Formats: sequence, structure tokens, C-alpha cells
Amino acid sequence: MTHQIDPPSQSTYLQGHSSEVIASHSARTVSNSAAFLLPHLQPHFSLLDVGCGPGTITSGFCAYLPQGHVTGIDLGDSVVAHATSLHPSDKFSNLAFETGDILKGLKYDDKSFDVVYFHQTVLHLPDPIRAIKEARRVLKPGGLLAMRETDRLNWYPELPGLSKYNDCLDRMLKSAGAPGLLGARGLHAWAREAGFDRERMDVGAGATVYSTPEERRWWGTVHIDRLRGEAVGGKMRELGLLGKDGLEEIVGDFERWIGDQDGWYAALQCEVVARK
Repeated sequence: MTHQIDPPSQSTYLQGHSSEVIASHSARTVSNSAAFLLPHLQPHFSLLDVGCGPGTITSGFCAYLPQGHVTGIDLGDSVVAHATSLHPSDKFSNLAFETGDILKGLKYDDKSFDVVYFHQTVLHLPDPIRAIKEARRVLKPGGLLAMRETDRLNWYPELPGLSKYNDCLDRMLKSAGAPGLLGARGLHAWAREAGFDRERMDVGAGATVYSTPEERRWWGTVHIDRLRGEAVGGKMRELGLLGKDGLEEIVGDFERWIGDQDGWYAALQCEVVARK
């Protein structure tokens, strides 16, 4: 059955798709962001990646699904065009990128995909349950919903500026009605409310860790660039979450964290695989 698509809505992804944001998204791969899903895949599966960004994870699935097909969707035409340009069809014959808004309804028929995958997407949505219901609609019977979302950012040493950054980021996400940084621990409950059976879920967790000097330099600089740019820092200022003094405090503590030989970052990643 063809599904009715509602008119496009304004994006609730407040971090935007600036160069500094895309730079961090491009570091995401199947191995570091979807390892929990790989044992469940079969070569003929069709997979939908919701919120694909530059497509670095999306394209990684192609090697695992050589007889299947991979589709990545995102809200913006420019994001989809960028992902498409990075993954030409002569190298990725079973891959496509398209625009789509899961909260407004996807163009795909019921029971179209074997797998629907979310990564760092649900925590930005004002109605996670509605999104998961739509994912369930396009899943085939027996299909898999796979979700991996950050629940908390942990920094050592616990510098005041980094605590302030966590708070500002959380409040920025919540300003769009999204669950925020502590919402992902409810992924499995949202899936159950959306119609999945709790007894047919694998609920687990992983972690993203940066601790070497090179990792600290890269990850700290990513956040400093976001703060100095308009996509994140500009939005925080627009919302009244951050002033000039607060910005400099956060940037200064990021620089201290980068230079601290004991500096360490870990993000709890909540992971769910639910079967339809």
C-alpha cells in the first residue's frame, strides 16, 4: 500500500549540516557505529538508513548486503547531494540517497525493507514514537529495527566549561521538543510503545571513547569549531543559552582538556535491535 506523505516540515535538527558538523559525522563508519547490527544482516537484505548524513555508515552496509540494497535518507537536498557525490554509482551499485522526513511519512510502501537503522537521529526528533511507528510500517514481517543513540557525554577531568557545554547542548536539543542527551536510555521503551514486542528485542549498549593525544586534539577541535560556528554556537546564542563569556569559558576548557595527558571522553551508546 502506498503511504500518504504529509507536507515537508521545518527541520528539528538544530546542529545543522555545516562543514564542522559534517566533519565529525564523516568519521562514523559501520565498524564504529553499527557493529551491534552486523551479525543480524543477511546478504539479500534491503536496508533503510534514516538520517544518513554524509553516508559514511550507509555506504559501509553495501559490502554486507551484496545481493540487497541500501537506501539512505535525510531531510535536506544539500545533504543528500553531498552523500551522493561521495558515493558514485559505479562504485556503489546497490546504494541510493534520497530526501525523506520520517515524521511526515515516508514515500515507501508498507513492508518495503528488511532493516531500518537509526544512528544519532532519534534523540533529535520531537516525537520518537511516531518516527519508530513509521519505521515499523515500512519494515517487512520479521524485519529489524536497529537504533544507536548517545545518552550521555562524559569528560575527564570534569571541567566546568565542559559541564556547561553538555547542559547547553541538552537544552538546545530540548528547545525543538527533542528528548535531549538523557533520552536515549528509553529507546527500547519507545520501540515497545510503537508496537514492537519487548520479548523480541535485544537491548544493549556500547561506548565511544577518545583518549589519545591525537583523538583529543581532533574531538576537542570539532567541538570548538562547532561553538565558534553558527550551526551550534550561533543557535545557542540565539536561544539565550550562551553569551560571549560563557563561550570563551567552554572553549578554554576544551583547550585544557585537549592538552591534559589524562584527558578522556566516553559517550554511552544505547543500542536496540527490535524484530517486527
